Amino acid sequence: MTFDNYTIVITGLGGQGLIRLLQILGNALVNQGYKVITSETHGLSQRGGKVTCFLRFGNKLYAPIPMIGTADMIIALEESSIIDLLKYTKSDKTTKLIISTYEKHDISNEYPSLDYLLNILYENSDNIYFIPAMEIALKHTRNLKNMNIAILGYILKFLPLNQSIIEESIKQNFSGKALEMNLNAFNEAFNL
Repeated sequence: MTFDNYTIVITGLGGQGLIRLLQILGNALVNQGYKVITSETHGLSQRGGKVTCFLRFGNKLYAPIPMIGTADMIIALEESSIIDLLKYTKSDKTTKLIISTYEKHDISNEYPSLDYLLNILYENSDNIYFIPAMEIALKHTRNLKNMNIAILGYILKFLPLNQSIIEESIKQNFSGKALEMNLNAFNEAFNL
């Protein structure tokens, strides 16, 4: 696989640390020698609204927001939030879908059933990975916002990044006990 123009789309609900995930991953990729372009929509993040971030890296970059049907990876920190982003999956079904098993139910809406979710996911990709990111975050950091670090640990196996470079990027964002807890969550997810 080449990483000349690799596209990652990240989504979740405000308060899950998506912008921090974008920063940590972007900094690590820059330190690994890649060009990086990012963009995000986070106007509602303070109120729990959906946030979508785009990260593109490689040697041939064109624009911060990808065209529909061009994402190499889509990450969802809340299960149902991925549904709106399936338009970015490639027609050959090679897009990797990384999905946290976290569900945030809204009493005013019916939450999609697992059967519905699986059907729609398999219509769009042959590479679907469910990650217990919330459980890992709560086990190590006792903070739901740090699900992003668990996801980061898991996706590292698909990216051209050295583990030590990601860890250095994490160290730039955390210190003390928070750093130790986040590195533990990162390593547990990496070893899944």
